Amino acid sequence: MDKLLGALLLILCLQPDWVNSQQENGDQQQIKQNSPSLSVQEGGISILNCDYNNNLFTYFAWYKKYPTKGPAFLISIPSVSDKKEDGRFTVLLNVSAKHLSLHIAAVQPGDSALYLCAAS
Repeated sequence: MDKLLGALLLILCLQPDWVNSQQENGDQQQIKQNSPSLSVQEGGISILNCDYNNNLFTYFAWYKKYPTKGPAFLISIPSVSDKKEDGRFTVLLNVSAKHLSLHIAAVQPGDSALYLCAAS
């Protein structure tokens, strides 16, 4: 019984390390926004930043979300491009630095929302 209990305790002690290892491996496929909030004056320029850890991502997108609605697609860029413009919105992608940014020109009150970066 003592040997069985010892084996059981060993498995329970190792499990958190296995979970952490899986989370670390999962981090290789994450994209993270750098700043949680940003304040900009009307008419100014807003720059939102994301970093990612996976060289296999081939497509990046930005979404805009208002509090009472689901996310709405805003703009996207493939990994073979380094810049894409659409009206007041510009996406810059630096593949070597694994960095993505969204620039919003001539900020308006209606731009106040949650912005989400995504990658696939």
